[in-house]
Amino acid sequence: MARSTTLFGIAGAVAIGSAFTILSSLGKRSLLTVVASGIALLVFASTRHIQLLSRRSPKRNARLQVNASSQAVRRPPMDYNLFVLGSGGHTKEMLMMMDDGSHDFTNFHRRYLISSGDAMSENHLEEYEDGLKTLCKSHKSSPGTYDKRIVTRARKVHQPLWSTPLTALLSILDIFPALLVPPDSEAGKKLRYPSRVFSNGPATGFFVALAIHLLKMFYLAPESSMKVVYIESWARISTLSLTGKLLLHTGIADVFVVQHEEVALRYGVQNAGEIVFNSRRLDDIEPSPVKC
Repeated sequence: MARSTTLFGIAGAVAIGSAFTILSSLGKRSLLTVVASGIALLVFASTRHIQLLSRRSPKRNARLQVNASSQAVRRPPMDYNLFVLGSGGHTKEMLMMMDDGSHDFTNFHRRYLISSGDAMSENHLEEYEDGLKTLCKSHKSSPGTYDKRIVTRARKVHQPLWSTPLTALLSILDIFPALLVPPDSEAGKKLRYPSRVFSNGPATGFFVALAIHLLKMFYLAPESSMKVVYIESWARISTLSLTGKLLLHTGIADVFVVQHEEVALRYGVQNAGEIVFNSRRLDDIEPSPVKC
């Protein structure tokens, strides 16, 4: 540990020395240009961030309309949504929340974002989509289309914190194409960007929301697209997850709700109820899709 600390100290000293050498070699005019550009960029980014937050805040605690007795959920004639899947329980919860008993998804595309190495989520997803296809076939309706994108895991379990920034950066670089490249489907041809992006707590969900916020800040994506809907995991019965806390304090989610009253009161957010148990599957074998 001491050796590692010493090496980091030497590397840091070399880096700082190099930076001062570069700065001193720049002409005064060049240095002023760099500083002025940096300040202008900071002002622009801060202004855009505040603009986006001010337009988003009235919607953040919007109540999700969950009606277990309804026979179908109204959807636009053509839609494209993205779902962030997390390892294990997060994925199972998300698929349960997507289940509302509907069985016609004509011109509806689902894109799933899965972290690298998460074979369990891929298996759950394929089982879910197979069950959906069977359900729709029995009703002589369309299951719509779907695809999946694998991105670098933002942070592995027990991964050292010092290495997390690098993997998080790699994850964001993978996330941008997943958001910007439209699916090869009718909905994808009509709708370039997903209309809504759903997450329920995996770490990748925060970086997806951050990537979307950056795209909108720099006018690379329209503000009307990619609305981030964050539904805190049902397992969080008294406190928010780290992902939830980050999204709450940064304000970059368009809708932010929890599933337990204690959490809602503690953080002053909307309690949408136990959405994960509001599904209306025909049985335990045939799941039915997307409620959100």
